[in-house]
Amino acid sequence: MLNFGSRKLRKRAIRILLILFCGSVLFFFNLGGWDLWNPDEPRYAQIAKEMLKRGNFIIPHLNGEVYYDKPPLFFALIALSYKLIGEINSFSARLPSAFFGLLTLILVFYFGKRLKNETTGVISALVLATSFQFFWLSRRANIDVTLVFFTTLSIFSFYVGASYQKRKWLLYLIGYSSMALGFFVKLQPALVVPFLTIVPYFVWKRGIRFILDKSHIPGIIVFLSLMLWWSLIILKVQGADYLKGLLWEKSASTFLESSGHNRPIYYYLYDFPLQFLPWTFLWVSSVIFLIRKKDANGIFLLSWFWLVFVFFSLAEAKRGLYLLPIFPAASLMVGHFLEEIKERDKLVEYPFFALGLLFLLFAITAPIAGIYGKKFSHQAPFMGIMFGVIGGIGGVLIFLSKNKFKRFGITTVCCVIMYFLCCWKVFPAVNPYKSYKPFCEKIMEVYERGDEIVVYKLQGSEINFYTGIVPLIRVYNEATLKDLLSKKKIICVLKKSDLKSLNGVEIKVITIQKVGNKELAIITNKGGSDADPTS
Repeated sequence: MLNFGSRKLRKRAIRILLILFCGSVLFFFNLGGWDLWNPDEPRYAQIAKEMLKRGNFIIPHLNGEVYYDKPPLFFALIALSYKLIGEINSFSARLPSAFFGLLTLILVFYFGKRLKNETTGVISALVLATSFQFFWLSRRANIDVTLVFFTTLSIFSFYVGASYQKRKWLLYLIGYSSMALGFFVKLQPALVVPFLTIVPYFVWKRGIRFILDKSHIPGIIVFLSLMLWWSLIILKVQGADYLKGLLWEKSASTFLESSGHNRPIYYYLYDFPLQFLPWTFLWVSSVIFLIRKKDANGIFLLSWFWLVFVFFSLAEAKRGLYLLPIFPAASLMVGHFLEEIKERDKLVEYPFFALGLLFLLFAITAPIAGIYGKKFSHQAPFMGIMFGVIGGIGGVLIFLSKNKFKRFGITTVCCVIMYFLCCWKVFPAVNPYKSYKPFCEKIMEVYERGDEIVVYKLQGSEINFYTGIVPLIRVYNEATLKDLLSKKKIICVLKKSDLKSLNGVEIKVITIQKVGNKELAIITNKGGSDADPTS
């Protein structure tokens, strides 16, 4: 019996090490190998930079001004990373996301183990790690992977706690505490996701007594205490206007109306399948399988996924990353399905057939893309061939294999290798075309003490981060810009298309350069003028 237990523990340790190895390769390898890219990364990294400089970890600032869009915890984590690493760079800015991405994989493993067994847990964790959106965001200085960890931990704690008697209050306490920490990361979604996942399911399963259970009381007290503590500090330091802006104007109100990211109600119906590749085909089969099976675990996973999916679909503001909190649910659905489905069942044969075709299609298109990618890197054609070979081998092996677990393993290994190559060669090759760093170096070549840096119709956080200059003068009005040019020594960054509005104004165009999808110009009113600003 002792030997059996030891063997069981060894197997579990090996499975956890496998997850940690894959997660570490996917999330940490060459993490600082390219600069911070828009959207979001330079802005969040700059907020953390200003937080560290000010020593104010409660009220985030950007460009020296109060930042209303997000609460402080994620930025404080980046600031802590800066402090621990000893440098402010792309690696230290991305480290919290990679760290919480890895923790989420372990959490999903234990969730799968709880739902079914350790095989389900391993499959689910590897599906999550290799789903494109989760892999990508775990390597970016974005908030959402950190949010996903706290929402998943909260859901896991409530789900497990509901089956306990003696320790139920402790697990519920962890659940409520995770909701509070998630709230300090990204506000209302940290409350909405666990609520929609846990409450409807357990009310359906156990009735109102789940809500009335006294085991909730310690957790609710801690949750409300944390909320009250934070709110009182905010009111004391910044006042009610900041709290209103944070909790309503910049967050909750976007559910009803949004000045950006407005998309139709059906947006996620086509966006999620793309973001969850390569596992989308198996996920579709898992939905059908779990609906047919109608067991409690399947209903729980379906309700977690679809209730949250519908909620975010009803919101006016939509971005692909907003759905990241349901990626663990989708991964667990695939893991549960693959563990239970019988070999040769059409529900498992069809998606692997589609996956094989997808890999073979990739084998054809990757070399072609490599030829077109030569403008980014002279190695692009070779890398295109490499990706094509991996895709071709993966597709052929999937068709030759008849075992669902072998097919899953082939898909996972191919994804890990291709993502590894992306991090090693592809992303660094694209960096010169996406990074603001070389552009900002040109600003600093003409910058002199006493100059003002102006950004016209731009947000400018990238320039804050890579020049170290705070504050920049943000201008959105043509008359204001012309007035500044007539009175002060300035260096201005603006879109090339806006140069025409400065005809007749004495300026010198330092450079025009494409950064990402924007063609930007650096101009100055120092040291002469160009006859034609648009030339």
